[in-house]
Amino acid sequence: MPILTLPPDTRLLLIDDHQIYLDGLSLTLSNLCKQITLDHAHNAAEAEALVARHTFDLILLDLHLPDSSGLALLQKLRAIDSLVPIAILTGSTSPSDMDAALQLGAAGFISKTADGQMLLEAATRLLFGEQVVIASEGSPLDRQSSAKEMGVTPRQLEILDLLAEGLPNKVICQRLSLSEDTVKTHLKALFAAVNCHNRTECVSNARKLGLISF
Repeated sequence: MPILTLPPDTRLLLIDDHQIYLDGLSLTLSNLCKQITLDHAHNAAEAEALVARHTFDLILLDLHLPDSSGLALLQKLRAIDSLVPIAILTGSTSPSDMDAALQLGAAGFISKTADGQMLLEAATRLLFGEQVVIASEGSPLDRQSSAKEMGVTPRQLEILDLLAEGLPNKVICQRLSLSEDTVKTHLKALFAAVNCHNRTECVSNARKLGLISF
C-alpha cells in the first residue's frame, strides 16, 4: 500500500482551474501517505511561482488552463526544476496530445476518468520513477487509434506484439506467414514511427506510447 512505502514529507502540486475537481483529487491523493502536502495552482502563473519557491516530488498538470496551455507550462516548469516528474492529468482523449506531452518530457499521461484507486497507484508509480499512461476506457486514446495517427498499420501492430514477446524475426515470419524481407520492412517502419534504433528500444518506446497493451 502507498502509505507503507512513501515518506511522510511527500509534496505534490496539483494544477487545475476547476476547484471542485481539485477538491476531489486532493481528497483521493491525501491517502498516499501520512502528512502528505498537497499544493494547488489554478493557473500557470500560480504554478510557476510555487515551483520556484518549493521542491515538489510530483506535479499533476491539466492540459487546459486559463492563462496557458498545459504543454507550454510543462516546458516552463521543467526549465525551473528538471528533476520533478510532471504528469498530465486531463480529459483529453487525443493521441496527439499524449504523444506531444511524452515527447516534451512528461512522466505520464492520465485520463481524468481514472478512478481513485487507479490514481493512487499511478501517483505511487510516478513517485518511484515510472512512466504511466492511463487512457480513458473506450476512448480514441486506444492503441488502434494511436497507431493509425502515427502511421503504424494493423500488421505492424501484430509484429510489435510478437516483438514484445521477445520473438526473433524467423519466428515472427512463421507466426504471420510473412517473408523475412517483409518483416524487416515492417520493422524499419516501426522503428521510424516510434523513433528508435533497435528492437529493445522499439518495445520500450511503443509501450510508453500505448501501442503495446500488455
